[in-house]
Amino acid sequence: MNHEVRESQEKKISVELTLNEALALTGTRFPQNHQLEVDAMHKIKKQLEEQIIDARRNLQ
Repeated sequence: MNHEVRESQEKKISVELTLNEALALTGTRFPQNHQLEVDAMHKIKKQLEEQIIDARRNLQ
């Protein structure tokens, strides 16, 4: 594994979740509000996309 790949795997991102969103991602079920898990995953995916786009811009 080269240095660039290892470095990108160790890069950290920050995502702000509500307590209930975090609990939903750990497997806690909220029968009346499945949207919590969906919203939390959306926030994480959005942040990952932003990081990838920023990384590509920096390479160009």
